[in-house]
Formats: sequence, C-alpha cells, structure tokens
Amino acid sequence: MSTHETDDGTGGWTPTWTQAMTDFRGEDGEPPFDDVTVRMTVPASVGGSHVRVELSNLFGEDPVRIARSAIGVRGRFVEVSIDGQSSIELPAGTSRWTDPVDLTVSHGDEIVADLYLPESTPYTTANGFTFDRSLPGDFVGSRAFPLGGSTPVETDESREFPATDTGTGPEPEPDGNGWSLPPGGPFLRTIEVAGAGAKAVVVCLGASSTAMGWPQYTAALLPADARIAVVNRGISGNRIRLDAPSATPSWGRAGLSRFDEDVLGTHGVTHLVIAYNSNDWSLPGRVTPLDEMPTLAQLIDGYRELIDRARTAGLAVLLTTVTPLAPDLAGVPGREGFRLAVNEWIRTSGHEFVDFDVAIRSVAHPSLLEDRYAAPDHTHPNVNGSKRLAQVMTEALARLQL
Repeated sequence: MSTHETDDGTGGWTPTWTQAMTDFRGEDGEPPFDDVTVRMTVPASVGGSHVRVELSNLFGEDPVRIARSAIGVRGRFVEVSIDGQSSIELPAGTSRWTDPVDLTVSHGDEIVADLYLPESTPYTTANGFTFDRSLPGDFVGSRAFPLGGSTPVETDESREFPATDTGTGPEPEPDGNGWSLPPGGPFLRTIEVAGAGAKAVVVCLGASSTAMGWPQYTAALLPADARIAVVNRGISGNRIRLDAPSATPSWGRAGLSRFDEDVLGTHGVTHLVIAYNSNDWSLPGRVTPLDEMPTLAQLIDGYRELIDRARTAGLAVLLTTVTPLAPDLAGVPGREGFRLAVNEWIRTSGHEFVDFDVAIRSVAHPSLLEDRYAAPDHTHPNVNGSKRLAQVMTEALARLQL
C-alpha cells in the first residue's frame, strides 16, 4: 500500500506516531479534565514538512469540546484547526483529522500535542501511560507548562523517551530497571507527516509489552535515512480472540476485532508485526472465566486469521515469540506448556519471526525473565527489556532489507 495522497501538494501522509485507542469508561484511574490543558510529548518515527493530527472520541458517550489545540516541535508551536475552526468538537463515537499545518518534523524529534479542555470531560478514549495535566487554565503552546500540583516544565527540556512527567503512572527509573511507560494520553490517536517519502510503515499489533514501548525504541534505533515508520497499536490486557470483559473495557477489542481499524486503517502500512503476550491463555480461570480458555488449535487459528487478512491486504508479516509468564504461572505446567507450544509453532510455522523470548529470558531459568530486563512485576519488560526487544526487532528489519 502506498501512503495516502494529500490534496495540498505536499505528497503522501505517513504516520509518525500512533496509539491504539481504547475504552476507559467505568475505570476510575484518571479523574475528569475540567479547565485544564493536556500535554502529550511523543517521539517522531519519521520526519516531514507538514503535520496533521487524528483526534478521537471513539468511546465517549458525549461530545468532547477542545477549545484550543496546538502541535509543537523544538519550541515552535502551531495552532491546529478542523475546517478552519480552532474550537473543535468531537461527536461521540467519531474520530476527526485536523487541517494540515506547515511544521517541519525530523526523525527522533519530540512532538508536543496540547489540548485545552475547558469543561468537565471524562477520561474515556485514550491509551498510553504518561502525559501532563496543567493547573487550571489554557496553556496551549506555553513554554513554561505549569503541571498540576507541580512547578512549570520547560517544553524544550531534553529528556529521553519515555517522558518522565506522568499523568497516569509511576516515573520510569533512570537505571532502566523500572517500568517502561511510553507517552500517550487521551483523544490523540495519530500524528501524520507529509513529505516523508517513507520506504515502509511497520504497524505493531499486540498487548501490554507492545504498548509499553519497544516499537518507539525501535523507531529511535533506526537511522533517519532508513525512512521507516514504526508505530504502536498495542493495548495492555489485549487478546487476539476475545474482546475485553465488561469489568475492564480498557483491555480493548480483540486483535481480530480491531484489525481493520488499527492495522489496515493506518495510512501507508506495508508490514505487520503480531506481538501478543499470554493474555489469551493466562487470564482465564484467574481474572476471566475459565471457559474463555482457548485450545492451542483455536489460538493458532487466531494467529493464522490475522496473518491471512494481512497478506490479503498485501502486507508482509512478522511474528514474535511470547516472553516468560509471571513467576506464579511459570511453574504451572498447563500455562507454561501452552506458552512453549505457541512458541514452538511460531518458530516452526514457516513465517518470519523475531525471538523475543530468547532475547529477554533468563539463561539459567528460561521460564523466567532475566532480572536486568524485568519490570518490578517480573512479567513485563522494564526499560532495559523494551530496549532489548527493540534491538532484536531492528536487526530483524535489517534482515528483511527494509
């Protein structure tokens, strides 16, 4: 697939950053926004000469009013509009593209997206782990951003991804042993650039380990002249076969359910990475009903359907093996045996694959994560682990001669 052509002479649009939007209604982790500015600082995968933004209220029950918004790079902010109007309304269940703005973005730049929400707005359609919330007021484009309950933060401050100013979680630790928490936030689904001349667009579909940031680290490792966009469509708790249970809607629709929107709906997509965790078979009987447990054949059929749908659309596909389970499950034969069987199929099925399991598992205890790659729960990769996964993914993309 080629990138979509613009109507303003700038060439095709290419995603430089994405997230998979999910439903946070009924989950009370984040209070509503009311007369505050939300700032999301996200890494650019590829560069371009023009920018546009996709804003989404897909899971909201009421319209979302954004009184003012802007995109900034290296201290320069440009206000954005829709149909020429700076005050934007997102009807419930919809997504809308902003008008293009003339703003140069380079590979590796931090793109700052500011949304001023003047009235009470629930945290509904969102993803990601870290974003900034201001003190009351409109601070769109402000260089000194007054964090709620904190002191102003300069927008041109140099900081390594992931961002350290958090709206929804603990800060990553500087030694890389803490949680890998990528930037994201509410209502911002996609940032695209025009004029990038991208050679490939790699969409990473998966669950928490994907959502936690190895795609962004992969993009950062690639040289700017590679012109490869690597974008994230991971959702924590997500499964291949089954949608989220009603109690935890933020786990999102199943990979099979959201494939058309999150993969085929990504402009210019050329490659799909299917990088799921163990949620399909580790959650049933523990967090979800036991009758949701798939057979191995059913799960493999789910993988095969994703592969077939991607190839029908002309996409190249890479699979990733499943990394070790939580320590309390690693010794349970049925669960660990399932993981080993899935990985055996991935390694022997004839499909291109990247061995995430080998990359971060313990050499001495292969059913567990290596300590230096494990987050505090010893289930997810920490910052070092996400960077290690990015390294092996970068090597795999090089083997494909992208």
